[in-house]
Amino acid sequence: MSNKYPFVEDTLGKKLEAGTGLSVNCLTCKRRAVLGVAELVSRLGPDQPCLHWDLIKAIFCHECRAAGRDDRNLQFTNHAMTPEQRKSRTPCP
Repeated sequence: MSNKYPFVEDTLGKKLEAGTGLSVNCLTCKRRAVLGVAELVSRLGPDQPCLHWDLIKAIFCHECRAAGRDDRNLQFTNHAMTPEQRKSRTPCP
């Protein structure tokens, strides 16, 4: 990871480069999932913006959709790397 300042993590590609994680919580059914940033990059592209209003267009709760409930009542959480993870280059869980 290069030291680029100011640090900006506004696309999935930049999030992948930084090695940070992303999880999603469904506020309707209370389910939680850790998202694979590399998988999202391969599916949506590295230039896909990764702010809430950008991700809400591409991600939904499968359980709520199947049950006919609001499937886009989601909350996204960014996960930083710990110093130990930076040394080993292991992404956040």
